Amino acid sequence: MATLTTEWLDMLPLFGATKINFADSYLMQEEAPNLIAYALPAVFILALIEFLMSHFGAHKTYEKEETIGSLLVGIGNLAVNVLMKVVLIYGAIWIYNLLPWRMELNWWTLIPCFIIYDCCSYWSHRISHFNRFFWATHVVHHSAEHYNLTVAFRQSWVQHFKTVFFIPVALMGFHPVIFLVASQLSTLYQFWVHTEAIGKLPPFFEKYFGTPSNHRVHHGSQEKYLDKNFGATFMIWDHLFGTFQYEEEKPIYGLTTPIENKSNPFVLNFHEYRDMLKDVQQSDGLRECLFFIFASPGKIYRHKLKRDQQVRVTKESHIKTTAIVLVILLVLTQVVDAQPLKNIEPLPIPNGKNLLFFLQRTPDANTVVYELNYREDGQLDPKAPVKGSWIRYEEQGRLKPLTSIEQKFAYGVKSKALGNEAYEIRLAAYQKMPMYLIRSETDQKYHIYIKDEGRNHLLKRVFVKVKGGSFWFPKVVYIDLITTNSETGIEMLKRIDL
Repeated sequence: MATLTTEWLDMLPLFGATKINFADSYLMQEEAPNLIAYALPAVFILALIEFLMSHFGAHKTYEKEETIGSLLVGIGNLAVNVLMKVVLIYGAIWIYNLLPWRMELNWWTLIPCFIIYDCCSYWSHRISHFNRFFWATHVVHHSAEHYNLTVAFRQSWVQHFKTVFFIPVALMGFHPVIFLVASQLSTLYQFWVHTEAIGKLPPFFEKYFGTPSNHRVHHGSQEKYLDKNFGATFMIWDHLFGTFQYEEEKPIYGLTTPIENKSNPFVLNFHEYRDMLKDVQQSDGLRECLFFIFASPGKIYRHKLKRDQQVRVTKESHIKTTAIVLVILLVLTQVVDAQPLKNIEPLPIPNGKNLLFFLQRTPDANTVVYELNYREDGQLDPKAPVKGSWIRYEEQGRLKPLTSIEQKFAYGVKSKALGNEAYEIRLAAYQKMPMYLIRSETDQKYHIYIKDEGRNHLLKRVFVKVKGGSFWFPKVVYIDLITTNSETGIEMLKRIDL
């Protein structure tokens, strides 16, 4: 018991280290060896040797465009790391100073720090394969269809988003120098496993350590190899959490959907963000929007495949907006038989000398009105001649401007001057459908017109019959479009049943 107590007392000086002054951070940078900078010459020499072996040998593992892409991505990553180094160091110091159990700078603490860091690396890597937001920071590493040492250079320019997964290591109280050295050692270890020049190692190493063989599995695109072998240095985590797979048949490298541009580093780094934005714009609500951002790439692929099979050939692609506006604007693009105006749902009728047209629906009486937008000097604003706003009848008729999101994606309008005091007006949600703001020769006032079979129709009111659903994504029964024929003056009702 006395011996055990003595050992614990000997360890006490390890904790409660002095806080690090931010002004002295440059001294810490001198204490932390830049292992990656020291290793760069050896890294490039080994990659060159492998390239020459491929070029002059029978086994071709290099392809020109991919190699250029790998080198450019690697150079960009080095530049980003230089810019982020100070931020990461200051962040590590800040967390270190918050902790009462700060450890002194003792090099033996590198062992537990490295093991814990490797465990966090496993989870960072695994989550990056099952969460699209983080997959976008990792996909560049998997885009190569040839497996060689330059694939290790393919580190995303935005991979620092994944720093969040390593905060638990910093919270353990390791000295920032130890933390940074562990990070560098992990990065360097993973370089040599990206090669086909080394076959399988003895069983013990293949089972418990990261090797070229089991990392080739990780880069394979076959079904049995997908989402396997996430470990960096130690494979024990894959055995514990059921993601280990030995190399059997030769892996087929690359993504399940290959990238055509193999050398442009910007495409390689950001193509997934481009695809993500496109999916978000075509999403059918907040839930699907979040799904496209945070679900696993595999689930998203299957979801899109199922959705595309269900979409009718004649249905135009949706963009992200409210279902009301989408349906209304689709109606405007169709040829619908007109009939004399009949009784429709009794709703409040807004008025005003600047009113152009308005939009209503049941069971909600709140109305979006579109009016002429005059400047303070009394002149029509040529840059924005039409403005939209709410009349909140269910809130004592309170007037309310459109939110920025409503203006940008749903009820807002964009305009273009056509000359002769005429303007082309397009709703933000569906800019393919033009409307025209024209001064009438009859009353010398501005009106909004739509074209139908070559004739101008004065747009006065849009009514949407809703039954069920939610506010933003209602179940629309039919749409009524109330217009006036500019030649006959007869009010007409155009209806489409949905």
